[in-house]
Amino acid sequence: MHRYSILLGFAVLVLLKGLSFPAFEIGLASFPVLMLAALRYDVAVVVLFGYVLATDTDLRPTTRGDVVAILAGGVVSFTVATALWSVGQEMTSATLSGLMASLVPIMTAAFSWILLPEDRLTGVGIAGLGVGFLGALIIMLPSGGLQFGPGVTGKVLMFVGVAATALAGVLIRWARPTLPAASQTAWAMLVGAVLLHLGSFTMGETLADVTPTVVGIAAVVFLGAVTSAVGRGLFYWLLGRRSAIEISLTSYAAPVIAAATGWFLFGDEVSSGMVVGFVVVVLGFVLVKRQAVRTEFLRLGILG
Repeated sequence: MHRYSILLGFAVLVLLKGLSFPAFEIGLASFPVLMLAALRYDVAVVVLFGYVLATDTDLRPTTRGDVVAILAGGVVSFTVATALWSVGQEMTSATLSGLMASLVPIMTAAFSWILLPEDRLTGVGIAGLGVGFLGALIIMLPSGGLQFGPGVTGKVLMFVGVAATALAGVLIRWARPTLPAASQTAWAMLVGAVLLHLGSFTMGETLADVTPTVVGIAAVVFLGAVTSAVGRGLFYWLLGRRSAIEISLTSYAAPVIAAATGWFLFGDEVSSGMVVGFVVVVLGFVLVKRQAVRTEFLRLGILG
């Protein structure tokens, strides 16, 4: 039964990751981009703090590592990365946004090599990073020549957002916080929500820009309560039961959900360049984490 609960957890996490991109695109029809991102975290904060208080989970940060982890999550991940990624998706598509998410594991390995000595890469691993970035270029560059229009700008913004997401994850690991994951995430999302609201106000987004619809409001609730609060909680639950390498592989399955949903709902194009780039990124990750991948395959009985 425990084995099936783990498999179900992985399946749900992949599904939530994949659906978050088209759900955000749906929300953009009703809300300005930064306001939508902020409202998403408003909902998540209510759910997470409600859970923490209801379960009497430790809420107060007590160590420097707790504070660093909260700030890394709140400022770097939930503000900088979210803002860049959200604006980038507004300029491109949910499908492309999902494909860009496949870069998170390989960029995490790159930042880990810098900040965490135990994760230093070999020569083959460094070559894998190069292969991964080549895959990113294939995804990002247009087929008709390089012209800096909104589409290319959006891809660059998402790429920087991916880097910020990966950096935040490594900083949190480096900080070694003692605060429970739910409390840590709740505080970080609160910081992110406040800063995103400030950014929305600074960019001139107002309630006059909102076109409220049932579908748009449902998208905000889904993004906040399900993909942010539940999805993040599920991620940490799995992390306590399986290795990080296994969980990171969900970043390669989620884009398939995003691409299929984006094609079905919005008619998003899935070009051959996107597919080739995605495969190259996965190959780069396998080179970076080849020993860990082999170990997991042996443990799961995939390799003899």
